[in-house]
Amino acid sequence: MTASVKLNLGNMFDGPTDVVVLPCSTGGTVTGFVARTLSHYSLPHPAAGMRLGEVEILPFEGGENIAQFVAFAASVKSMTSSLDAIESIAVKLGEFTRKESSARVISVPLLGAGAGGLQSEAVIAALKKGFENSAHDGATLIVHVLHKEVFDRLRGNRRRIAGRPKDAVRVFISHTSTTDEGAEWVKELALFLIDNGIQARLDRFHLRRGMDLPQWMCNELALAQKVIVVCDETYKQKADGRLGGVGWETMIIQGDVANLPPDSTKYQVVVRAEDINKGLPLYLRTKYAFHAHPSDTKQSFREELVRELLDLPLDERLEAKQFSL
Repeated sequence: MTASVKLNLGNMFDGPTDVVVLPCSTGGTVTGFVARTLSHYSLPHPAAGMRLGEVEILPFEGGENIAQFVAFAASVKSMTSSLDAIESIAVKLGEFTRKESSARVISVPLLGAGAGGLQSEAVIAALKKGFENSAHDGATLIVHVLHKEVFDRLRGNRRRIAGRPKDAVRVFISHTSTTDEGAEWVKELALFLIDNGIQARLDRFHLRRGMDLPQWMCNELALAQKVIVVCDETYKQKADGRLGGVGWETMIIQGDVANLPPDSTKYQVVVRAEDINKGLPLYLRTKYAFHAHPSDTKQSFREELVRELLDLPLDERLEAKQFSL
């Protein structure tokens, strides 16, 4: 059994562990949360003068019900950090599991991703590399993530974090936007998909003056692995009446859908209307669509849409609070 790294949604103090790791700066300063923790358990503050990437491990006296040891990890220096320092911390934690037979589970936060300004995905990749290369067989590093939106994003990027890159899914967005607000909404959706590793294709980004519009749309539909159809009352009217570019595109999509198996998920329908029936074209009435209420400022449907576009297994879409890399 080799060492492993897991991500957990929640606080490091929610459950038992062998070592709980608290971040600090090289100057010995800590966040407000860490300061309150030190005060609650009568723990000493980390010493000033630690080197970036250095780790100090002490018995967790008075907190044995949570962990046997507490570690201070100098992950920030002058409001910056580095991935080399994060990997060095992981190596030292891994080495401790070899030296201390009772230390098999170590809990850490996203070191360097806050004040240090590092990207969370890069932090986890560095922790994984350092820990797995140095830890005792069977030891586990649990990285705790406090915010669900970050946890869900990391879960979607797990292949890239684990060093198993996956070709970006090519997704074409079909829409019609008659207002500046509508066009901006679709653009923000495309940017959200791009931020989550999806190759979103949108006329606003990829259509150039002088290009043949019908041919461009035909090419995009043919090359797309997935297609998002963003519907509203205007889109429905044009699709049902076969009007303009939407009408022409509707004929192509309708022909393609007819040749797909019933369980195909190539076409994802997003209805942006208060009444879903008033924004859903007739030929898409049988589709299990996303209902994006215009009044929903949180746009909560987008995370589930990403999971559908990435074809994650059903158990990946559950409200899991922990996963392995």
